[in-house]
Amino acid sequence: MKKRKLLLYTFVATAFLGLTSCSDDDKDKDVITVDTVDNDVDALALAEAAGFSYANKAQSYSFVVETFTSKTTSFEGDDTEAGPLVSLLDVDETNFYIIRLFNRNREAIANANIAIDKIEASKVGGNLTASGKKEAIARAKLYRALAYHALVRLYGEVPLNTSSSSTTKVRSSIDDVYTQIVSDLEAAAADLPETSSLPSVPTKDAAYGLLSRVYLDWGSNPLTYSQLSAIYTNVEDPAVSYTNSRLEKAVEYADKVENHKLVEDFRDIWGKDNETKQVEKILTFVRDGDANGTGNHQTHCSFTFGFDLTAENHLSPSSDQPVLNWDKEDQRRDVSYIVDLYDEVGDSIAHFVPPYTLPRYGKYVDQTSEGPLEVIKQNDLDRIELRYAEVLLNKAEALAILGKNEAAAKVLNKLIERAYKGSTAHDLTTATLEDVKQQWAYEYVYEQKEWFNLARWKNVIKDLKSVANNEYFKEEYSAAGNKAKWHGLGDWTVSSFFAKTYKHLHAKYDNAIVKFYRFPIPLGDSNEDLGITPQNPGY
Repeated sequence: MKKRKLLLYTFVATAFLGLTSCSDDDKDKDVITVDTVDNDVDALALAEAAGFSYANKAQSYSFVVETFTSKTTSFEGDDTEAGPLVSLLDVDETNFYIIRLFNRNREAIANANIAIDKIEASKVGGNLTASGKKEAIARAKLYRALAYHALVRLYGEVPLNTSSSSTTKVRSSIDDVYTQIVSDLEAAAADLPETSSLPSVPTKDAAYGLLSRVYLDWGSNPLTYSQLSAIYTNVEDPAVSYTNSRLEKAVEYADKVENHKLVEDFRDIWGKDNETKQVEKILTFVRDGDANGTGNHQTHCSFTFGFDLTAENHLSPSSDQPVLNWDKEDQRRDVSYIVDLYDEVGDSIAHFVPPYTLPRYGKYVDQTSEGPLEVIKQNDLDRIELRYAEVLLNKAEALAILGKNEAAAKVLNKLIERAYKGSTAHDLTTATLEDVKQQWAYEYVYEQKEWFNLARWKNVIKDLKSVANNEYFKEEYSAAGNKAKWHGLGDWTVSSFFAKTYKHLHAKYDNAIVKFYRFPIPLGDSNEDLGITPQNPGY
């Protein structure tokens, strides 16, 4: 086959055992090389390289967006490892996960720029159709928007490079970055198809839903570098402010999502049997796991050691109180957390409860045809980027902030009624922003939303300080061998698991300052200085 007909993805892949650190799995260097594009298949494949770069390391979001909050701790090795350091709020420019997220998103942008430039320069004719060319460019722009949105939320001002020849290292303003994101998504919406046969194929609804997400974030006025510089040592959250015109856009674009709806049974969103179903799923990324534990680390890191109650998973809930305080009639509860699960090999029920351990995050433990044991071996559940529930929550949040509380309640009630299997007994007549936050908490356990939401709400410090209310923050959990009373068990011996939990909770409480509304501009993949200055305040 001639070189111009090839689309080369150069992978230097390092396999690793299923029980090794998630941070070992970053040896891929995803480089695309192609001379010309003369058919629709190659044009789409070239665009998909950008999507692959964005999604391939997306499991790292769990180590930042989940772990940098009150709800999740990381025991991925000892406390000097990258994951636990994030959990302890001890990060700098050398942290593996901070490096990976920054550089893989930069790689996605670079691949999107290559795709857009080359496809735009290619002539329609033969097997390259005008519609195929438009769709490929639209996909590349959507993936570029996703990558830039991740960067601006995590790192603030970042360089804007929108062509393959651009190499600027000058950090653009927050507004300029968001303007580019909106431009890309609006262009994508114009040329993507109305529907697709799979949720992994981007459609107009995907672009519209992402525009709703982006406008909600932008309308909540993210902190600028200069604003953060003035307050980064504070131990209280910054004041909230909004741009109403952008919030109105969030509502407008949410209403444009027309080809998706909520599924009736919350369980029908999850598991291998449901991967290709797109009633609720608007955009997903395919994850092809293998027998060595690669693939989707939302699975691997939350169910690392399966039914072993004594092993410390890479990611763990910080408490069992969310489960205990959650209405059992809400069908989301027992999908979001696993408290009891049948172990086929041991022919017994595993109880993920104190004094041994804490519940497991359940959404990415496949309980359909493959079963939870298979998930340890394959980890190949697809990653869900966008589902219709988020579109509703984006809309409800914007409406609540705009003072349209009755309208916000009508939107939230769709989620509440689904949660209670059609019952209207828990419906709201009006909805405040606090009501919206509560539904985010119920709907999106362990879906890589938590820190993003807290930063948008200006609640990062409030959340971190809330660990003082956690049972395992108490002094009796400070050392293995201590005695504690909980769950009506009388005196039980504190294990090393709960002593670690205590340590991480206190670190979150003690280290919480406003600088953590941003993460440091990291080093490059080879630990080189990227030359992007100035560094974020406090790092």
